[in-house]
Amino acid sequence: MEKEFNLIDEPWIVVRTKDCIVREVSLKDALLNSHKYTELAGETKTQDFALLRLMLAVLYTVFSRYDADGNEIDPAELEDALDFSVGNWEMIWQNKQLPKAPIEKYFDKWHDRFWLFDEEYPFYQSNEVKGKTAPVTTAKLIGSLYESGNKPRLFSDRMKDGRYLAYSEAARWLVHLNGFDDIAAKKPTPKKSWNSKLGLIAVRGKNLFETLMLNFAADVDVENEVYTSRPSWENEARTIEFNRMIEIPKNQAELLTIQSRQLYLYRENEMITGYYIAGGDYFDEEDVIAEQMTIWRGYKENKTSPMKFRPAKHDAAKSAWQEFGAIAAFPSVKKSDNSDIGERTPGVIKWIKRLCEYGSLEKGYRIDLMTAAVIYDYGQATSLPVIDYISDSVTFHSQLLLDTGKIWRDVINDEIAKCEKAAKKVYTLSVNLQEVSGASGDKITGGDAKVQFYDRIDRTFRLWLEELDAESDKYKDYADKLEVKIYKIACDFGYELVGQTSENAIFGRYKKPENYEKCTS
Repeated sequence: MEKEFNLIDEPWIVVRTKDCIVREVSLKDALLNSHKYTELAGETKTQDFALLRLMLAVLYTVFSRYDADGNEIDPAELEDALDFSVGNWEMIWQNKQLPKAPIEKYFDKWHDRFWLFDEEYPFYQSNEVKGKTAPVTTAKLIGSLYESGNKPRLFSDRMKDGRYLAYSEAARWLVHLNGFDDIAAKKPTPKKSWNSKLGLIAVRGKNLFETLMLNFAADVDVENEVYTSRPSWENEARTIEFNRMIEIPKNQAELLTIQSRQLYLYRENEMITGYYIAGGDYFDEEDVIAEQMTIWRGYKENKTSPMKFRPAKHDAAKSAWQEFGAIAAFPSVKKSDNSDIGERTPGVIKWIKRLCEYGSLEKGYRIDLMTAAVIYDYGQATSLPVIDYISDSVTFHSQLLLDTGKIWRDVINDEIAKCEKAAKKVYTLSVNLQEVSGASGDKITGGDAKVQFYDRIDRTFRLWLEELDAESDKYKDYADKLEVKIYKIACDFGYELVGQTSENAIFGRYKKPENYEKCTS
């Protein structure tokens, strides 16, 4: 197979420039000129997350082997590897752009592992999949379409000719599919891909450089006693093995580039017209402490067993600010038996807290957190088809993450709980109005009213959280301002619901109590 399309040199990553122009750049360009681009701007937010994780894998690998000047480092010779890693990060952050020398040295050494097409090491692919599985069209590879081979999308974002992909677009979707594929492939059925299990979160900076650095937790590998990161593209070619269970990755680069699928792109007339796919590597999802970009959920197998953690998925019905409790989860106490209380701080949040504590970020820095996830149809358990994508963001004061911000975190969580109580009241009012108008059975639902209520208070709460001064001690005054606004919105919406009720509601409707038969017997 002829080598073609090297991802280091060829443009394929979509970025947005400071003058709002969207264009494709190479992997090297995206990194070395990241300070010139505002953000990744791919076809979907989940694709942006997939590429962000790939770019972070490059940084974890490069800076575990070179310092900012491009000199090779030997962790065994460092007196304090942790101080070195964090110091290297601070030096790069202060320079406001990624250093050229170490990145170029790494890419020069591993240039042959970044060919999209190669007889031995095709990037994120395996040549051996070809012929061992049935070929499929690009319809499911395209993450904005994700069309099943059995059922075409009623509304498609492209015509048939648009499903023949240029190498650049196919490369983006290749990385995306590896992380967010369903389990529809057969013989054998693949395991869930790793990214699909995560409630993905990342901190967004003022430009792509800041975004990369704010999510590049320089201390995490060293604290786990791992001193060299190793991404999947450095692995030697191996005989194809479907659904291979591996040990939980301990270094960031390996975790961020886990090959959840065995893939092979099929090219024809310089276009990608299809691909082969099979199940790849997977591991036990419990207590994957190396994962930095997710929220967590604690659980116990029984009352006496120790607390375990697994990634928590985002709730498609909730905004990012409603998940603030899971995002800014800082367990400060333990139960009386000294056991864990069931909270775990997301890795990127823990890293930002550390940067604030050491003064690496300016005081008052605003955290712009973005979230994303793919939503699967769990009603079809044998294939888990993708039915939607969600993404959101929330902005808050960085000082909220410090120990001194605990009171404010409690205040925020209290206000979120009060919003939930108000939403339940709206739900109940809607149900009662429908019943008094004559509706019954499946025709009654208060869910729509609850969704509308949250839509109405969404901007109010976001602005309140964004403008919150974490250094102030006027907790009650600031909370009261929000409650007055939310109360007015709830009342106004309640009056609207009453005004929309049919004339039958004037006369009302008799409803038997649930225990009616018991009371009359």
